Amino acid sequence: MATPIGSTKTEEIVCIVARTKPSGYNVFSLKETSTEEHKSFQLSSHQAADLSQSLLDEFLIDEIPEYLRSSPARRVHVVVSTQSGTGLALDFYNAVLNPLLQSLGLSSAEKNRDLLGLPANTTDGNSYDLTITQDAQSIRKFAKELNQGVRGQEPGHTVILLSGDGGVVEMLNGKERGDGGNESRELPPLIAILPLGTGNALFHSLHKPIHASHGSSQVSALVLGLRTLLRGHGAPLPSFSASFSPGSGSVSYSNSDATDPAPSPEGVEEHFDSISHLYGAIVASYGFHSQLVWESDTPEYRKHGDKRFGMVAAELLKESHAYNTTVQLTYTDGSTPQQLDRDQHAYVLATMVSNLEKAFTISPASKPLDGKLRLVHFGAVSGQKTMDIMMQAYAGGKHVGMQWTTDDGKEEQVGYDEIQEVKVTTLEEDARWRKVCIDGAIVELPRGGSMVVKTEEISHLQILVDRSLKPI
Repeated sequence: MATPIGSTKTEEIVCIVARTKPSGYNVFSLKETSTEEHKSFQLSSHQAADLSQSLLDEFLIDEIPEYLRSSPARRVHVVVSTQSGTGLALDFYNAVLNPLLQSLGLSSAEKNRDLLGLPANTTDGNSYDLTITQDAQSIRKFAKELNQGVRGQEPGHTVILLSGDGGVVEMLNGKERGDGGNESRELPPLIAILPLGTGNALFHSLHKPIHASHGSSQVSALVLGLRTLLRGHGAPLPSFSASFSPGSGSVSYSNSDATDPAPSPEGVEEHFDSISHLYGAIVASYGFHSQLVWESDTPEYRKHGDKRFGMVAAELLKESHAYNTTVQLTYTDGSTPQQLDRDQHAYVLATMVSNLEKAFTISPASKPLDGKLRLVHFGAVSGQKTMDIMMQAYAGGKHVGMQWTTDDGKEEQVGYDEIQEVKVTTLEEDARWRKVCIDGAIVELPRGGSMVVKTEEISHLQILVDRSLKPI
């Protein structure tokens, strides 16, 4: 790989800014170092008198984008989700994002500086409001506060979200939606994701074409996120609604130290709050996927850090639970809803994205921003068969179309359907097996209860995407 400035690699370049005195350029880059115990970030700035036109075309910032300029018509926010992923969001803000924004003339507002122990701001540049989450409800509370002004007079909002997928679903569900379609006349917040979660499904799905077209597989997600932050454009984020039967409740956990990503079980409380609906943009699932997401977030497993996912997956594959449920589909042609011809399932997952992780392609036909809801599903199988199917998803989505013959001679396959709506009704006795997942949020259904997922017609959020990606 070419090294344009000293030891700076092209895949590490975040942006290039022109200088006037002396003339030339400042090249900003990000280096990430990982060990078993720790991951660190280093933002560097190197000076260059001259650079190739190809580098300038790809990385030069002529001016700060309008969506990052604070004004009476727009407020800029940075939200640091301390509990996302393995708890690196605050480290990344302090080591990378804050100094980068300061170098570009964007500073944290005065009211935030005492919180970080920073000196008074002496610059005249644009300012942004900083929110550092204190608990699992912080982002949702923040989202509600964005629209407390007089209707029709609210400023636009840009939210730089240092989070995983959970932060996006909190933003989607953060404010009450009015009747009569009033929300469609408001200006939705513009979200810029800096991926600091575990799977970062939405981010990787939105940036998948960039990796494919530019061969940029060596570019880290955080470098790509910063490039999009500085040179992207806004697009409507497709979403879906999920409604739940009476008696359903959201399941969450809180601990006294919100900055500890792996607290001891003794310091964690479980919360069950009645819920009727949620909005999502990534995935709604029941079965193996929702079980994995929920159990890996329980205090028993969360203390193991990012190793917990493999531990939970191994246990679930060993148990190979067959979920007693019915699944009813409504196809996009408006035909009469049809029930799948099986009463036991291992995997039911509706999604609007292609990837659940960078290398895990769950819906190969999905394209960024296409707004299509697709269902991946298969019946009760052994743990080994589930593993075989998942491994094919890691092979570029080759699980779609897999076929096999069951022990009783029945032909089975991985189902894959484009749908308008899906209804999942659980018949499980044990509450352990009645958990559904909406973009990482867990909801427990009552016995005989159901979840109905359908596409939304209006956009509740704008999302910042690479400039090469055009809204559909």
